Amino acid sequence: MDVRQLRYFLSVARCGSFSRAAIELNIAQPALSHHVANLEAELGVKLFERSTKGVTATECGETLMRHSEKILRQMAKAALDVKITSAQPSGAVSIGLPTSISLGLTVPLLHEVEARYPAIDLKIVENHSGYLSEWVLAGRLDMAVLFDIDPASPFDLRPLMEEQLYFVAAPGSFVDGRDSIELREIGGTPLVLTGASHGLRHAINRHTDGAALDINVKTEIDSLVAIKQLVASGYGNSILPWGAIQQECAAGLLCGVRIEKPKIERKVYLAAARGWPHSRASEIISMLLAEVMGRLIADDRMRGVPLGGAGL
Repeated sequence: MDVRQLRYFLSVARCGSFSRAAIELNIAQPALSHHVANLEAELGVKLFERSTKGVTATECGETLMRHSEKILRQMAKAALDVKITSAQPSGAVSIGLPTSISLGLTVPLLHEVEARYPAIDLKIVENHSGYLSEWVLAGRLDMAVLFDIDPASPFDLRPLMEEQLYFVAAPGSFVDGRDSIELREIGGTPLVLTGASHGLRHAINRHTDGAALDINVKTEIDSLVAIKQLVASGYGNSILPWGAIQQECAAGLLCGVRIEKPKIERKVYLAAARGWPHSRASEIISMLLAEVMGRLIADDRMRGVPLGGAGL
C-alpha cells in the first residue's frame, strides 16, 4: 500500500464510480482500475461491489476508508507543519466544546487567539461531549473539552479544573438569598435538565444515584439557553455550572446557589487522541485554553478548582 493507492481508492469510494473518480483524479480509467485491483490483491479482500450502476464499498472497503481518511489527513497535517518555519505560529486548529463550557469560554478564547496568534485559524465546534470524544478519536477534531475521563481511556489529557455545579432557580424562589442548598432538598423540586446523553446529565446522575435520591425531571432539553429561559420564567429549576449562569445571575435574571452535602462536581479535561502527533499550533491552543480558563476562574466567571498538570 502507498499513499497514491489510498488516495485513488478513496476517490472511487466517494464518487461511487471508476469513471467519475478518473475524471476527478485526472488519470485514465484503466490505470485507476489497475491500482485498485492491485490494492485488493495485496490485501487479499474485495473492496468494492461492482454493478452497472457503479460501485459501493464492501465492509472491508468501509474499514479501509476510515483508516485511509485518517492517514491522508495526518500526512497533510505533517506536510503543513514541516512547511511552517516562521516564528509566527500558524495553521488550522479545531477544538470541540460542550455547550456548558462554550458559553463562558468561546468568546474570551477567540479574542485571545486573535490578539496573540492571528495566524492560527481556530475553529470551535459546539456539541455534546459524547459526540466530541468520538470526533477526536476519528481525527475530525484536534482536541475537545471533556468531563470525568478515565485515565485509561485512549486520550492524551490536560487536566483543567474540578468544577462545581449549582442549583438554579428564578428570583424570589425558596433559595433566593441563600448561599447553598443540600442535595436532598432538590429531590422534590421540578427540574429542567439536559438529556441522558449529555455530559452534564451524567455528572448529575452520578451524584444523585450515589445519594439514592429520586429527582423530579419535569422536562429534558439539550439547549442550555432554553433551560435558562424556562427557569427564569418560573417553569422549573435546573442544575448548571457557574460559567453558564454567571451573566444571568449578575443581571438578577437567575438565582444560583451551591449544592452541598454532597457537592456535585465534575473534572474537566482537554483531550486529544493518544498517539497522534500534535502541531505547534495545537500545542499553543492547548496551553492558551488552560491559561484563559484559569483567568476566568480568577475573575469568578467560572467556578472550580484549577487542576494543572501535564499538557498535551
